[in-house]
Amino acid sequence: MTEPSPTRLLCRGRIPRLVLVCVLAIGALGAAWSVITPLGEGPDEVAHLSLVLHLAEGEPFPDYDQLLSHVGAIRLCYEYTAATRACPKDGEEVTRASIRPHLLANARPKDQRLAWDEVDGATRLNPNQMAQHPPLYYQAMSVVLRVERAVLGGPMSLDRELALLRLVNVALLMPLPLLSWWAARRFGLDQQAASLAAVATLGIPMLSHIGATLNNDNLLTLIGFGLVAVLSGVVRGNKELKSATAVGVLCALALLTKASAVVFPPLIVLAYLIGWVSSQDRAQRPTVVSWIKPLALGSVVTAIGGSWWYLGVHHRTGSFVPSIESTRINESTQPLGFEPDMVHFFGEFTSTFTQRFWGSFGWYTVRIELWLAIALTAIGAAIVVAALWPRVSAEGSSRLQRLFLIAPVGLFSAFVFMRAWNLHVISGQYPFIQGRYLFGGLVGVFVLVAIAASKHLGRWAGPAICGFAVVIQLDALRRCLQTWWGAPDIGPRGQMRAMVAWSGWPGEFVWLLIVGAVVAVGWLAVEVAREVSPLGSESQ
Repeated sequence: MTEPSPTRLLCRGRIPRLVLVCVLAIGALGAAWSVITPLGEGPDEVAHLSLVLHLAEGEPFPDYDQLLSHVGAIRLCYEYTAATRACPKDGEEVTRASIRPHLLANARPKDQRLAWDEVDGATRLNPNQMAQHPPLYYQAMSVVLRVERAVLGGPMSLDRELALLRLVNVALLMPLPLLSWWAARRFGLDQQAASLAAVATLGIPMLSHIGATLNNDNLLTLIGFGLVAVLSGVVRGNKELKSATAVGVLCALALLTKASAVVFPPLIVLAYLIGWVSSQDRAQRPTVVSWIKPLALGSVVTAIGGSWWYLGVHHRTGSFVPSIESTRINESTQPLGFEPDMVHFFGEFTSTFTQRFWGSFGWYTVRIELWLAIALTAIGAAIVVAALWPRVSAEGSSRLQRLFLIAPVGLFSAFVFMRAWNLHVISGQYPFIQGRYLFGGLVGVFVLVAIAASKHLGRWAGPAICGFAVVIQLDALRRCLQTWWGAPDIGPRGQMRAMVAWSGWPGEFVWLLIVGAVVAVGWLAVEVAREVSPLGSESQ
């Protein structure tokens, strides 16, 4: 019989109510984001949508260079998307931040909106690069549309189908607070401290924004949280074969979602290496073989489950990750006399990457100030340093074990930097610099936030994290509402009315989502306050 590990014992017990309220709050907040963000305004959302429409009709997954976008999806982009750069019309000004106004009077009546295939909507135009990605996310989203059409006897209007897919993506991110709490518990934190990791998941507006759009990053984020949560127990001594199997399955699913999951296999090796090194301090030192077995099992499961797609693509194309993007990103876009400069690129990379991590919404049409993004990053870095500072922390982890928690973000950052630099050298431009590419590794950072906050803020840690999350989310929502909806001089009420009129959902349902977000955030504040109250209980 397998010997009970410390992490297994720590994970027994019920889930605190605060964590469950966080799950509801992040879902309700995401639902609000899904209607505040104009349809098609999510990064590459219309391109993602066209691939989902292709699969929903029962078509096979296309080769990387064989997908063309649907006229219906392109038409949605022209009508609903705020950013002119996404789908520029003749005569429109196109700049990095130019938008077309969404006035109440211009909204098409909801009963006159077109299904995806009406008025030549099924006609194909323009190459679509999304078939370069693995199929898991797109097949899953296509199942949603197949079920919807089977139940209703046909497709809803395309704007409503996209609104439905957005809510499904919100549901994908609802487990993040639970997974953050579970990761903290596996790492050794007590119930109250681990609950802080769940609250921290609400503190990044871009995570909520991207999670409320149609984007394959959302599934990768969910899987990444689950994988790193399991590995959090591995670095603390869990070498069970059951955990190793879970590691392999999750890594395989991640690889079938997005190629950037290539950072996970070395992360797995690092976790088992740290787990083995840390175990050498114990009186009964486990053998090397006892650690190699679970690592080998996880590796085999990953290889079997996650490699078949890439091997097939390589067999057909000669490349593991081919893309049509080379027709757009190439030497022809280099400025005259261009010479790549690493120092200049690094400055551009860090500023853009930082801003797009915290708040560069839609097609970057709503942005927080760079100084604010830098300040937020500095605060986050200080919290991480505070969590890493003690040689041995309160829950008994070593500094090496805590360093593992930032390894996922470090590996994703290195991956993005190297890819962006290579593309910059070729094109002279600055593509691929996206802060959202870090989201799949954030759970470790949330655990470090919980460690630092519980130590330095005590019982006020919950209100501090919750207060920060509420303020930064409200500020982001305010910025987006004022920029995207109506006109600046009509006030919040007029802007809300314009948002409701343009939404893919009936007006009553939109208001229900908004009220639900307010109630959920209020409930979260009450639960956090109960944790501070002397009458509160750590077990709740």
